[in-house]
Amino acid sequence: MLKCRDVAHQASDYIDNNMRGWELFRFRLHLFICFYCRRFVRHVRITRDFVRSRPVPKASSAEIETVMKVVQQTRD
Repeated sequence: MLKCRDVAHQASDYIDNNMRGWELFRFRLHLFICFYCRRFVRHVRITRDFVRSRPVPKASSAEIETVMKVVQQTRD
């Protein structure tokens, strides 16, 4: 039987349909039994769908240059 910690670690694979066979069966069995993990997986799915629906922000060359300077300063 999977533990809730295992479900949390594998939730993305489940949502992206990257599970097969016995692994998928065990995951679904745990979800059938555990209300909290069902809710967690539902929230991960909602979050993923929301993030995918948002437009990708584009940074200007000046913004990129500013960030790169800050990164370089913190590395020194």
